[in-house]
Amino acid sequence: MKTHDILSRELDLGKSKYYHEILVKGSDFDSARKRVLIFFERYQLVRYSNIQMLESSAVSAIDENFNERLQAAISKNRQIIYRLSEEIKSENILSLDDIIALPQGYKTKMLHVITHFMDGFFGIDTYFYNLEEDSHWISEKMLEKIKNNPSNYWILCIEAEI
Repeated sequence: MKTHDILSRELDLGKSKYYHEILVKGSDFDSARKRVLIFFERYQLVRYSNIQMLESSAVSAIDENFNERLQAAISKNRQIIYRLSEEIKSENILSLDDIIALPQGYKTKMLHVITHFMDGFFGIDTYFYNLEEDSHWISEKMLEKIKNNPSNYWILCIEAEI
């Protein structure tokens, strides 16, 4: 499989449209949408030519389906990491010693993508992103903030094109 550098991962994935769910603070859909657009305008690692956010697919934390949607989105991130780690294991990379001896290439790229999930860098592999904590997960502290002020938090569904 021909691979490209990490900044052109879309060439490895072979698609031009990407879907993300973004947790963001905002008093209403429009203010949340603007914060997400500003993030993507300033973010250097991923550049999309077109980003769509539909109000009909957005969910406020006041909505009874918010927590279910939040947990499902986080679960998708875990599934992505699991698939990447299984792919690495299938190449007989089973320990830290194996990683140290790994030549640069596709396998190291998979490790790089996993590391991005763990350290909070948004990437095209990301499904759920917590913009408030720069994370692919959600802390107990953030859950408490959402619980105490649900009208100020949203999950926006993003359809983006390279």
